[in-house]
Amino acid sequence: MTTPSPAPAQTAQRQVSLPQMLAFIGPCVPFAALGLPLVAILPEYYGTQLQLGGIVGLIFFIVRCGDILIDPPLGHWMDRTRTKLGRFKLWMLLCLPVLFVSTGFIFLAEKGVGNIYLGLWLLVLYIGFSMAALSQSSWGSVLSTDYDERSRIFAFWQVGNILGIICAAVIPVAAQGMGYSYVDGVRAVGLFIMVALPITIGIAMLVVPEKVSNTNTHDLKLSHYFDMWKRKNVRCILWADLFMGLAPGIMGALLFYFFEQVKGLTRMEASIAMLLYFVAGIVGAPIWVMVSKKFNKHVTLIWSSVLFAVLYAAMAFAPEGNFIGCAILTFLNGIPYAASLLLTRALMADIGDEVMAESGHDHKGTLMAILSATTKVGYALSALTITILEVLGLNVKVPSATPADALMWVQIFFVGLPVLFLLLGAVVMKDYDLTPEKHRAIMDGLRAKDIV
Repeated sequence: MTTPSPAPAQTAQRQVSLPQMLAFIGPCVPFAALGLPLVAILPEYYGTQLQLGGIVGLIFFIVRCGDILIDPPLGHWMDRTRTKLGRFKLWMLLCLPVLFVSTGFIFLAEKGVGNIYLGLWLLVLYIGFSMAALSQSSWGSVLSTDYDERSRIFAFWQVGNILGIICAAVIPVAAQGMGYSYVDGVRAVGLFIMVALPITIGIAMLVVPEKVSNTNTHDLKLSHYFDMWKRKNVRCILWADLFMGLAPGIMGALLFYFFEQVKGLTRMEASIAMLLYFVAGIVGAPIWVMVSKKFNKHVTLIWSSVLFAVLYAAMAFAPEGNFIGCAILTFLNGIPYAASLLLTRALMADIGDEVMAESGHDHKGTLMAILSATTKVGYALSALTITILEVLGLNVKVPSATPADALMWVQIFFVGLPVLFLLLGAVVMKDYDLTPEKHRAIMDGLRAKDIV
């Protein structure tokens, strides 16, 4: 049976205005400009440029695992927060000094820094990044309660992230084009982040509202974090997020090794190929929103992951020494890449409404913390691939000296593992059952109780 469309006035109330949306995604730019280097630039940069070697992959893995332990209390504290400023807006503001200082120490480091220096400042940076990412995704989940509008919100959010990623990818390329070194380019990324953080967060604080639900907070417990894992739909999203995050994570960690040593591209060409991948994500985001309105969000997530796996498998056949061929394949892979992050977060926001209807508590901060944890596990395991490949023969400090048999392992890790994980991500979503119709009934019940 077809559900009638809402009245125009009702639709307008559910939509976030364009100025508010642009202000909301503003902080995505410095956040994502920081997120890309943490996955695709800094592990290789510290290992090769600052000469710490393959131990860097292990350091990133250990710090990422420690960082995951921070998410449960963060999500719990956010759910308990009630201030005139808002609950998630307050945490967004608190992340600013932590990120500003730690970004300077990580990006402006000189050759000669040691493993302890990297580990400690990386941990501080990850704490600030967790506060930032969790507060913003949770804030996005309460901007609207409409099923399709949430896809639009997180599509804008994804575009903002991709713009930040593009900035982080372009700055080193532009620096090298102007005659500066790659090291100077990476440092310039850090300076860009430090300038953009206070500006974008300040604008978001002033322009974007935050709706706080009318639920009790006195009996919220940290143990509720683990209770969420017992829910079938939550587990579906978490497994999907883990598997679908492992694929781009491995791609990011090994991209330079694959394109330069296996496919024979220059550092500049590899950087441009990475840039095209993220540009394609901007093209893909609105496509997946339109598709999700027709087929619903979880079905769209399944088929986008299958498409990603097929296109990614073709990377093995990218012609060696042919920049155009490699660039085209990389661009095509960027289109389905855009789907998983925006759809998993929109779906988790819907689950938050389901939890609220059943428990009377607003656990959106906790649910986003759980989702953040699985994303981090994926990226931690991705960084560990560098250390594993060093054991298999990859010369991390001087990649050009890597023997041919070790380069075979680079190709297997870079192409084979992501294809496997993307297909697993599609499989685990088959049991998800929170349809648009069920969500609409949940929201009607919450409105009747005056909870939202």
